[in-house]
Amino acid sequence: MKRAYSLMLLLPLLAACSSTLDAGAEYEGGDANYVMWDESERTDPVTASGTTFDGTELSLEDLRGEVVVINTWYAACPPCRAEAADLNAIAEDYEGQVTVLGVNVRDNAATAQAFERSFGTPYESIDGSDGNFIADLEGTVPLQAVPTTLIIDAEGRPAARFIGQINPEIVRGMIDDTL
Repeated sequence: MKRAYSLMLLLPLLAACSSTLDAGAEYEGGDANYVMWDESERTDPVTASGTTFDGTELSLEDLRGEVVVINTWYAACPPCRAEAADLNAIAEDYEGQVTVLGVNVRDNAATAQAFERSFGTPYESIDGSDGNFIADLEGTVPLQAVPTTLIIDAEGRPAARFIGQINPEIVRGMIDDTL
C-alpha cells in the first residue's frame, strides 16, 4: 500500500518532466535531476569507506543488508543547508529501516560538527574532504555535484540518485521503492 501511494505521488512529477517514463531514464526537474535504476539495471555493489567526525571507521560493506541513503554536503553550501531539515526528517521517519549517512566533502571537523549541531543532524557524516569516499563511488556520484543523494539497496547496489537539493517527496518515493 505504501509503495502504491509513493508511485501515485511520483507519477505526476515524472510525467511533467518527460513524455516517456522509461525505467532507468534520467529525469530533470528544476535545478535538480534524478534517476531511478530498475533492479535489473543496477550495477555491482559499491564499496567505499571512511572515518566519521567522531573517529569511527565506517564501510559500506559493513552496511550490506540495509538500504543506505548517502548525502554529500558541506556547511557553506546553500542547497545543503536548505535540504538539511528534509534529510533529518527522512532519517527520523525511516529509522530502523534505512541508514542515512552524510559525506562532508570540504569542511574540517569543527565546521562540520557545528553545522550538524546547528541543524540537529541525527545521522553520522564521513569526513570526505580528501575525496577518497566519493572517488570510490565514481560513476555513481559525480565528483563535483554537491549536494547529491544516493540510495543504495540492501545488496549494496546503487538504486537511485538525486543531484541537487532534494525534493523530499521524490526521495521518499525512491526509498520506498528501494525498500
